[in-house]
Amino acid sequence: MPHSRKYFAVFLLVLWMTASPSLFFSQVFHHPRPSDKLIERWDWALQEARKLELKDGLWIGYSIKRWMGENSYIYSTSKYTMSGHYPFPSYLRGKTLGEIIYGKDFDVVLSDEEQVHIAAKRALEELRKKRKDKRKVLKNVAVLFRYRSSSKKNPEALRLSNLSLPFDSEGLPVFWLDHAEDGESIHLLGSIYKGKIPEKLKKKTLSTIGFHQKSEIVVPFLEKVLKSKEPDALRGRAASELEDHSTEQSLKLLRQAAKNDRSFYVRKNAVYALEDMEHPGSTDALIDTARNSDDMEIRKKALYGLAEKASKKAEEALEDIAYEDEDTEVQKRAVYALEDLPDGRGIPYLIKIAKVHPKLVIRKKAIYCLGDSGDQRALKALIDILQKK
Repeated sequence: MPHSRKYFAVFLLVLWMTASPSLFFSQVFHHPRPSDKLIERWDWALQEARKLELKDGLWIGYSIKRWMGENSYIYSTSKYTMSGHYPFPSYLRGKTLGEIIYGKDFDVVLSDEEQVHIAAKRALEELRKKRKDKRKVLKNVAVLFRYRSSSKKNPEALRLSNLSLPFDSEGLPVFWLDHAEDGESIHLLGSIYKGKIPEKLKKKTLSTIGFHQKSEIVVPFLEKVLKSKEPDALRGRAASELEDHSTEQSLKLLRQAAKNDRSFYVRKNAVYALEDMEHPGSTDALIDTARNSDDMEIRKKALYGLAEKASKKAEEALEDIAYEDEDTEVQKRAVYALEDLPDGRGIPYLIKIAKVHPKLVIRKKAIYCLGDSGDQRALKALIDILQKK
């Protein structure tokens, strides 16, 4: 998912806890042959809805399977797609989507004692700055399109949600098509994307395609959008979605887009995607962008991305840029990025810059950063600098 989605867990909890339970009841129509092709099941839903002359609207949905963190969830509203890492709150109001559709829950619902245990464990891991949510489990995620009425050809909204979470059906009937494999799901979503739907819905559809597991199917679709004549907002969304697919082709596409795309918005999203990408080559791509991009703002963003990466290679690259770049402003940004490295890892580099950098303005920036750090090593270095005067 895109850089800005990650993380509205608190908002999500407030949304659920304040929602009225009456919103979560809905009539469900199940396809009689879940083994049929997804497109055939979809046509069945549209035909059945037209027979019923549903003028107030309806939902058509199906589920895909996705490896997710044990305590990670995804949920959509009309405005946001949100994901977060937290214990499943048993006190949330309303029936889950799984209960609405199948009459039973899906995925794991934790007891109060288990929730307390996980919350304590998470707090400890946060203090130790360990990576959270390493264990992955296979979860059911629903893809649901809302139609304004049964006479409409194209949907007007899209929701993405774990089956184990409450769902606001708005009192509308749900035509449920059961499970779909990634290939047929992406094919269906692609046909909807190419239809006459608003840009906002196109963005959500791209994000949903990007959420699918199989990179060998997802990446070629996103590549076509990225290289197309589509609006920059859609091409930028395609770049953002590539971050979750750590393949050589994704890396190549993001590297090229970060440096050379015609749109600043797309270049920026490509840099953000490289920052979050787990591919080991993404650090080299950011280093290349920070050193060689023709766009000063993109170079700055790549420097911040390197600080977030916080690898040894990134640290050394930031130091090199602080010394060797021809642009003083870029050198300053490299100093700030070193300051932002976690666990005080940039302090030794800042100390060296403060003492021996050939440019006085850069030395002063490093000294200011050391003063802001509160680090004992910085304190000693500043005293040493003062005593030499």
